[in-house]
Amino acid sequence: MDALIFLVPIAVGLGALFAALFLYAASRGQFDDLEDPAVRMFDED
Repeated sequence: MDALIFLVPIAVGLGALFAALFLYAASRGQFDDLEDPAVRMFDED
């Protein structure tokens, strides 16, 4: 039971960190163009 005192705040902190990093990447346009790179290999030069 003593381990929960340490593990729960660490898990919440890591979840908040990953959510903040995801929101940062999404606001910078990281996920804007998901289809073009997959289709680009079929374009002729």
